[in-house]
Amino acid sequence: MGWFGKKKDPLDANEMLRQYNAQEAERLAAAGIAPGAGIAASAGTVSAGIGTSEFVVEDVFTITGRGQVATGRTTTGTMRMGDRVVVLRGAAQAGTSTVTGIEMFRKRADEAPAGTAAGLLLKPSVDLARGDVIRVTPTA
Repeated sequence: MGWFGKKKDPLDANEMLRQYNAQEAERLAAAGIAPGAGIAASAGTVSAGIGTSEFVVEDVFTITGRGQVATGRTTTGTMRMGDRVVVLRGAAQAGTSTVTGIEMFRKRADEAPAGTAAGLLLKPSVDLARGDVIRVTPTA
C-alpha cells in the first residue's frame, strides 16, 4: 500500500552532540565525577611527584596472543618500554604491571612522551578501567 508513518528528519550535528553530552554527563554523575570535568578531574586527584610519568587510560581491550592494551594519553613524563608501572584508581592502587610494548597510530615505538596518544601493552594483565592512571614506579 504505502508508507503510513511520518518520515523523521535526521538529527543535525548540534542535536546529536547535545544528546551525547547529556548522556555522558549522566554517566559521569553516576560514577561520582563532576560533569564537565571528565578524565582530567579523575587524573587530577592523583598527586604527581617530581619526575614521575603518568598515563591516563581512555579505553582497555585485549588482543589475542599479545595481551592487555590500555589506550590513552601520557600526561606527564615519558612512558618507556620495560617500565614497571602501578595502576591507580582514585587514590587506591589497583595493581602492578610492566609495559611490554608501545604503539602510536599502528606503529611501534620505544617511548611515549607527554601529550601523545598511545596504546600500552601491559603484562601481566591488571584490572583496568577508563579514567585509571598508570604511573611509573620510582626506581631506587
